[in-house]
Amino acid sequence: MFAEGGERGVTGGRPLDLSAVSRIWPNYFPQVEFSLEDRKLKLVALLADFFCTPQAEPFLSQVQDDCGTFFLPINMQHFQKACGIDEFYAVLEEAPKEALSCMGAAVHMVLSTKKINYHLEDAEKINIRLYNHPDSMITLKNLKAAYIGKLVSVRGSVVKVSTTRPLVLQMEFACGKCGTVIARAFPDGKFSPPVACSIHGCRSRTFIPNRSTAKLMDFQKIRVQELLKSENHEEGRVPRTVECELAEDLVDSCIPGDVITVTGIIKVINNYMDIGGGRSKNKNQGLYYLYLEAVSVRNSKSQSTEDVHVTNSESGAYMLFDFFSFSPRDLEFIVKFSEEHGSDIFRQIVHSFCPSIYGHELVKAGIVLALFGGVQKHSVDQNKVPVRGDIHVIIVGDPGLGKSQLLQAAAAVSPRGIYVCGNATTNAGLTVAVVKDPMTSDYAFEAAGQKLSMKI
Repeated sequence: MFAEGGERGVTGGRPLDLSAVSRIWPNYFPQVEFSLEDRKLKLVALLADFFCTPQAEPFLSQVQDDCGTFFLPINMQHFQKACGIDEFYAVLEEAPKEALSCMGAAVHMVLSTKKINYHLEDAEKINIRLYNHPDSMITLKNLKAAYIGKLVSVRGSVVKVSTTRPLVLQMEFACGKCGTVIARAFPDGKFSPPVACSIHGCRSRTFIPNRSTAKLMDFQKIRVQELLKSENHEEGRVPRTVECELAEDLVDSCIPGDVITVTGIIKVINNYMDIGGGRSKNKNQGLYYLYLEAVSVRNSKSQSTEDVHVTNSESGAYMLFDFFSFSPRDLEFIVKFSEEHGSDIFRQIVHSFCPSIYGHELVKAGIVLALFGGVQKHSVDQNKVPVRGDIHVIIVGDPGLGKSQLLQAAAAVSPRGIYVCGNATTNAGLTVAVVKDPMTSDYAFEAAGQKLSMKI
């Protein structure tokens, strides 16, 4: 419990500056009034106690500044080992957005009191970016209504990225009759101007927006497609996708074709009621769809080996190994294989490729060489064209010779391989297409099979 003593409260014997908390409270909880009996304030105090300890110094040192937007990436597995606040983990399971806001407020308050130059004088808030949370990993197959409002992590390939746009969070409106200024907040970016003037006797319904007072943040939408292993592949089914919303420092963190792990909060929206659908706004009012509000985005291109995890059999979720990392066991096998076969390595690899198809060593050798690729060469002379390292292979033959099986084997071996047949191409074809988002009327690039399978 808190005990008021001037401008300080006490919990667990450690003083808490209530004036500092009340000053930053509207930035983290804009629609909640500051109260000493609020459970969020108690959780902020518990987290502030932890971040004042020496065990929290490695976490606080990770605060980063992105053009005035401060964020703190936190490795969840490391945090669970260092912090034993059960109340935080309970709230994180029940109301993840509230828990992350409490942690951000606690970090903000602690860093403001430390004699370290974090340049937090002009910072409105600190965004918490939780990652490496295997307990929340699920597959897109299991992403259903039961997870609404929960913290989940999904892994997949980016197939669509929209342009970055400013999203209005708050703006003032002036009454067109009496000039009264009314401030309006737009939760989740839903534009809702005032309906009527709040002054007694003024019935004006005309309001003029003051765009100079608008509070903006960067906003971007991406589409993530599931990664299917060979044993989890379902014949005749289109891969599942989920829309993800990125904000502030998370925008432009990935491009089409990247393999990412998104940790976020599942939310729902109605296409017509929340955004407006013209003549169709009265249709499908009970039909909602799920989307993911991203908390963190981890790109496999920059992912370290400590962030790689294996299958979680209890929850039915799995994380693929990082495509650019090898375990010590893999490296030992490579060395042993090289010592045993010596100069005959290429022949052994060719014979190991698609063993269900007998013969065709020359065709298999060409596919194996294409899998390994070449070396990209850049000429010093500007008049010469650089030589690409990627190898293109075309297989021509009569029906029934196993061409499709060879291509499917190559796609299964390649970590970024995708098998595309003539009657199963997407609207984007084989390369890329510019598509229009029906909800935001924004144009975005949608990657197809060739782009998704290209090497980074």
